[in-house]
Amino acid sequence: MLYLNKKAMLIRFVVNNFLSFNEECEFKMISGPFKNHKHHVYRNSKIDILKASAIYGANGAGKSNLIKAINFLKETVIKGGIDNSIDLKKFKLNKENFNKPSTFEIEFSIGKKIYSYGITLDHSNIVEEWLYESGITVDDKLIFERRLLKTGKTSISMSNKYNKTEKEALLIEVIKENLLKNDRLLLGMNKYLKIEELTTINNWFKEKLVVISPNKYVHGLMPLLLESNYFKNFLNDLMNSFDTGINELSSEEIDFDKFFTDKSSSSNKKNIEEIVRLNKMLINDDLSAVIVMGKEGKLVVKKTISIHKDDVGDNVTFELSEESDGTKRLLDFIPAIENVLHLDSTYIIDEIDRSLHPALLYIMVQKIMNDKTSHGQLIFTTHESCLLDLEIFRQDEIWFVEKEKKSGGTRIYSLSDFKPRYDLDIRKGYLRGRFGAIPFLATLQDLNWDKYES
Repeated sequence: MLYLNKKAMLIRFVVNNFLSFNEECEFKMISGPFKNHKHHVYRNSKIDILKASAIYGANGAGKSNLIKAINFLKETVIKGGIDNSIDLKKFKLNKENFNKPSTFEIEFSIGKKIYSYGITLDHSNIVEEWLYESGITVDDKLIFERRLLKTGKTSISMSNKYNKTEKEALLIEVIKENLLKNDRLLLGMNKYLKIEELTTINNWFKEKLVVISPNKYVHGLMPLLLESNYFKNFLNDLMNSFDTGINELSSEEIDFDKFFTDKSSSSNKKNIEEIVRLNKMLINDDLSAVIVMGKEGKLVVKKTISIHKDDVGDNVTFELSEESDGTKRLLDFIPAIENVLHLDSTYIIDEIDRSLHPALLYIMVQKIMNDKTSHGQLIFTTHESCLLDLEIFRQDEIWFVEKEKKSGGTRIYSLSDFKPRYDLDIRKGYLRGRFGAIPFLATLQDLNWDKYES
């Protein structure tokens, strides 16, 4: 068990009436009473938190919707409010839900403290917003609570420690009457409140909670390669261990004008003034992962290249665009792997198996889970059953998502609910439907495909 009293961790997430979630569903990273893989448990001063979770389920069951719900809350906090009505994102298979609010709540630790933050939305309004310091074994401590009253006005309850003086009380009143609109978050008003605790919480959402969608490119490789010899060594050691054929990743320098002549469709050359001002700038090129930098007053382009060995052992340079989709996807995960191992960040990856060979995925996840000095969390959705292995995960680190037949809504539950033995073949049990969360499988004869034979 790792004692990480100064670390930031995701503990729990609750969602209700959003996308495929008809009723309240809870996902949690709290450890159960299992004895295996003790190094997967981070010990906060108040609670034991898990290192990872693998989320399984059939297509259309709602795995991605869980990730979208977490990301929706994250983006709402970053933007400081909602830009559009929530109505189109409410659960649509129950007409009554249109007139019900949608709720999101997240619990997380920062250092020794645990916070619970949530919002309730209806139409274009933030109906409720709350932030508490979770007591776990004692009563929660209010930091703030905000409600939209039937009169259309907003009420704000603030912790006494932030509402002691006449000046502080007046500021809260000004925010309530003039600044806090129905679609804006009180958490986003910290530029006026200037409360250090709220700044720390905002930064957790922005920097510590990272969501990677199936089509999202992180663009984090090139800056790290250029600025950190440690990361370059880490990257190359890792890639060699994955046996991708890449001997080394490096960078090559290209003349600025030549690069943009070759890529004449790019609009980035118009941003020369900004490049000069910032001294460097990422270019939106998913395949080349290039960066523009100033060098001795001259603009140049540096981009990532891969180096392979030919049949006589000589170096051969490849563009990243020439690498397989699986290799490129793996490269996209490298900053995430490095941060999970060495930083207290929570990485949530939707469809981690996209474009990755099962054997490569198994090795990558196994490396992360076997590391006994890691600092972060990894949460991902997948269809790949090879990871259903109690040699890799604890029982409470495996989750299932299933669509309820009657309501069509998503429900989520943990493998630990079944209390499986340590020696149980989880993969075989899952594929046989023992834990649910798999699609309907039928024989060709049952499907009557012979009717369509030509």
